[in-house]
Amino acid sequence: MNFTSTREALTSLSRSSAGVASAVLLSMLAAIALWTVFPDIDDENHLLEWLQALLLALACTVHGVRAWQEADRQSLRFLMHAGLCALLFGFLLRELDINQFGTAPAWAQLEKTLRVVELLILVRLLIFFAPRARKVFAVAPQLFSMHITILTAIGGLLMLAGWPFDKKVFHGMPDAYALLGEEVCELGAYLLLFLASLSDTTAAARISLASKKN
Repeated sequence: MNFTSTREALTSLSRSSAGVASAVLLSMLAAIALWTVFPDIDDENHLLEWLQALLLALACTVHGVRAWQEADRQSLRFLMHAGLCALLFGFLLRELDINQFGTAPAWAQLEKTLRVVELLILVRLLIFFAPRARKVFAVAPQLFSMHITILTAIGGLLMLAGWPFDKKVFHGMPDAYALLGEEVCELGAYLLLFLASLSDTTAAARISLASKKN
């Protein structure tokens, strides 16, 4: 299967709610099944974390490319993809412990530099969003009914579902199970965010955020 057919298959999958749900559920079950054979895959910087980082990087890249390719920079579609790209870039930096990639000072410096870049991107995005905020709030009902928004929101909730495992809220649960629960929830969440990035956003492209004087 070549790149084009793979992209078309993933795009088609992202438009099916049942397909997305099945893919996320199967990925989580597969991770659990694999853990029973290789119990170290959920350790720091092991397989599950690398898969999470890969999915986040893919989602961030897709949003970034779609924002870059959007001809109308005053459309809601541009703001959605640019905003989600910036948000997922922050998640990716949180997921990757770049300063632990090696002992050389350059790794720690790279992480600091990327975090500064992230901050600058967020500031630029806020400056872009501020004069258009009223129009975005005015179309909130349409925005929150879009497939991409729904999938992204569910992905966020699935990320939050991993928080009780991380904080060991479930008293008496072995640490190994708590760690697995957190990593599996995050894996499913990031797959969902990646599939959401492929969603059809034609409706958002038709909503202009330009001021009347433009």
